[in-house]
Amino acid sequence: MEKRKVGDTGIEISAIGLGCWPMGGTGWGKPDDEESIRTIHKSLELGVNFFDTHFLYGRGHSEEVLGRGLAGRREKAVIATKVAIDLTPDAIESQVSEALERLKTDYVDILFIHWPNRSQPLAQTMEAMEELRRDGRVRAVGVSNFDVDLIEMASKYGTVDIVQSPYNLIWRFIEEDVLPHCMNAGIGICTYGSLAQGLLTGTIRLNMRYDRMDYRPSSVLWRPENLGKCLYTAERLRPIAENLGVTVAQLSLRWLTLQQGVTTALVGARTVEEIVENVGAFSWSFPESAMKEVQEISDELYLSMPYYYDMWGNWSNVYRRGPQRET
Repeated sequence: MEKRKVGDTGIEISAIGLGCWPMGGTGWGKPDDEESIRTIHKSLELGVNFFDTHFLYGRGHSEEVLGRGLAGRREKAVIATKVAIDLTPDAIESQVSEALERLKTDYVDILFIHWPNRSQPLAQTMEAMEELRRDGRVRAVGVSNFDVDLIEMASKYGTVDIVQSPYNLIWRFIEEDVLPHCMNAGIGICTYGSLAQGLLTGTIRLNMRYDRMDYRPSSVLWRPENLGKCLYTAERLRPIAENLGVTVAQLSLRWLTLQQGVTTALVGARTVEEIVENVGAFSWSFPESAMKEVQEISDELYLSMPYYYDMWGNWSNVYRRGPQRET
């Protein structure tokens, strides 16, 4: 598994990371903790060293499971967790202390601000993050779901080492601003939603029934004007994947990790089988002709999509309008 550097931190992380939200028990159906732990162990065995979690993923359950899974293996792992949007300095310090206890470690490698909170002074928030870096409880600082203006503002008060943003073959909005900015500034990019919440696995169907705790139907990608187009795109990718002897998910992950500026692509997995398939995205080469064909399919959908700030549609019409794209 290829390792890539996170900014100037000296931290090296695998080109794909294990997203641990599904292990928390909220948003993706009920997990099996023992299978989750086996999945963590298998990830390390396959060369995946990056693990991303958060208190909100099951009210601490994901962090607890990850702590159990990495017991005796902490030195092999790069752990990222997040602080929520109530970003007073005291809240940040408290959340990190509690996270370290659940994770059974005395430091995290990367601490992300989960969402921007425009009701809190960003200077104050970044100063609190940098204080955690100075006392050794955090090795690197990241921001998640920040636009360029906010990344620049955060960078005035501390060092932003990595940005976590949604990015995949369907959702490419960060190419317009965040991605080039981070490349120019030497900031790493960690993608989430790397398989478009499962749409790029080739297993989702138009009239599927979902667990009542499954968050995906609330995503903008599941809106009637988008879902059919997304599923059609996944089906168009299928023959290309089959010709290469890989799955649609492996094709999609390989495309993503080959994009310039991407440091690591997070992908959720709750079973050993799923992480083995994900890592299989790196066992083959991507012919130029196939890459071109995939790019054309992606472009066709991307240019037809309305601009959204994030995949949940939280702030798409509140904070700013997206750049105008030529069609």
